[in-house]
Formats: sequence, C-alpha cells, structure tokens
Amino acid sequence: MRRTPLASTTTNHIAEVAGVSVGSVYQYFDSKETIATTLFRRHLADSAQLLRRVRTESRGYSAEKRLRMPFVELLRDHRSDIMLHQNLMGVMETSRPTAETQSLIREITNEIAAVLGEEFPAIDQDEIKLCAALRQRYSVTLVHSSMIDPTLDRDGVVLDHFDSLSKANIKALGARARSRRRARVS
Repeated sequence: MRRTPLASTTTNHIAEVAGVSVGSVYQYFDSKETIATTLFRRHLADSAQLLRRVRTESRGYSAEKRLRMPFVELLRDHRSDIMLHQNLMGVMETSRPTAETQSLIREITNEIAAVLGEEFPAIDQDEIKLCAALRQRYSVTLVHSSMIDPTLDRDGVVLDHFDSLSKANIKALGARARSRRRARVS
C-alpha cells in the first residue's frame, strides 16, 4: 500500500510484500480494505499518542508552539509516505466511521483541548472543545491538501495557513467571555 494504489493491489500482493502467507493474512483480514481500515485506526492511535507525548513534554511553551510541533511531524509523515496515506484516505472516504474511529478522533481532539485548556484555564470548556474540534479538522484538511498538491508544502503555504488559522483559533478563545464582560460593564 506504500507503493501501489489500493485499487491496483491485491491481498495476495500485500501478503507477498509482508513476507507472510496469504492464508495468514486471510486469518486476520477478509480484504485489502480491512487491512487499510486497520492501518487507518493505527494511524489515528499513533497521532493521538504523538499529541499526548508532545503535550506532556512541551509544557511551558505556548499553545501555538505546542500544537504546531505535532502538526509539522504529521505533515512530514504524510509527505514521506504519500501513497499509503492516499490509500487510507480513499478507504475512509468510502466507508462509514466506526465507533472506534470516532473514539480515536475524539481522543485526538481531547489532546488538543487539553493543551488549550492548560494555557487558557479560565475559558469555558465547551468553547475549548469547539476550538479543539475546529483545529483538528483544519489540521487534517491542510495535511491532506499538501499530499494532493505537494507544491503547497514546498512553498510553505500549508504552514502559513496553519499558523494563520492557529492565531485566529487562539484569538477566538474567550471571545464569548470577553463580550459577556463588556455587556455587563455597559
């Protein structure tokens, strides 16, 4: 799946590349799509683990910097293995999200929310969660855009967009609280 589009490969080819028998593959997976779905779940779990590690190891830095570090790492990961990630994207676009997949995405969003919450403890948790969910979505969009059009990454466009959206996301935090305070003062 790293070198061949999923539509052009077979389970037999995957077994051959992995150096295992086809029977062994079919013992655990009923199709190449199931293999790709399993890899996608592992990718999400690895992303959540990366965010958790960076969150705990980067305390003391700003939220913007703490959230940029894993984004850059994920961007590099996707750029270095474009075909694999395109195959995973293709499978996810055509399948329904499972409870496990949704749980992993929530875990990623919760890690982002934890970073934002640590820097902005006075901000309402619902607002933190909303900003975290938006950040997760635009991060996925930007990473995948850079795979579709690699020139975006070479030109620094993806990181420029990430930085701009990050600043807007941070600025939006607390906007409701600030407007409520202004309303009380008036």
